[in-house]
Amino acid sequence: MDYIDTKDVAAELRNRLKSAFPGVKFSVHKGTGTAAAWISVYWTDGPCTADVEEHTRPMQGAQFNGMEDRYESTDNTVTVTVKGRKVTGKPLVDGINTHRDVSDDALKAAAALWSEAHDGTEPPTTGMLDACVIDGHVVKENWAPQQMWQIAHDVVLPQRWAAAKEQAATHAARPAHAQEEGEDGTEGLTLQHTDEDGTTVTGTRLGDGAADVLKCHGFKWHRKNQYWYAPGSRDQQADTEFMAAVAADLRAENLTVTTAQPEATPTA
Repeated sequence: MDYIDTKDVAAELRNRLKSAFPGVKFSVHKGTGTAAAWISVYWTDGPCTADVEEHTRPMQGAQFNGMEDRYESTDNTVTVTVKGRKVTGKPLVDGINTHRDVSDDALKAAAALWSEAHDGTEPPTTGMLDACVIDGHVVKENWAPQQMWQIAHDVVLPQRWAAAKEQAATHAARPAHAQEEGEDGTEGLTLQHTDEDGTTVTGTRLGDGAADVLKCHGFKWHRKNQYWYAPGSRDQQADTEFMAAVAADLRAENLTVTTAQPEATPTA
């Protein structure tokens, strides 16, 4: 059984979270020192912790048994992309910590809901607040900052995430011909190989999700020519297996990809 390095698991987890929760920015970091086999995941607003942990749990290779003070194997296996190749093995990950932050905007929305429930009264910023009902949800007695946080966490964020999922479902339900082109009418990305330039990707846009995928496959950005390229691929035959893996991962990000390879030169 092969073992998958923690950094490669972290890269795969980052891609899976981006695919599962479009529009949510996740920060996925491998630990250092005694925590080198641990991964931390941070994000703001978006999905609840339980939803995210549905995706982190299968990436752990071990879990801590507090009763016996030792780590135990989970028997999980993962498939990751390492240097353009799919590799399956046991993840060298002892644990994954998740941290969900609440944005200032969500806290402001929570304060507005509190005000509506109290006849327009501005919520105090200090002191203990009585229990109240916000949009049918019982908010416990708590200090003012903690109560605003609870309203944001239990009412505002679930409502916003439900709306985001509904919008995503509507987008996914568009006719296939409408999804083949980008919102601005572009035809998506082109993954191609030529002797002169090697393996390149053109047509990417800032924030479209392609950059992280391409970096995982070793691509670099050519500032002068404005495209992504695979170092060492010039004057080489096209690596069709590598290109297929890149295209598959880009499509997993809901990106349209057209592949183009040079025709084989006929032999004499």
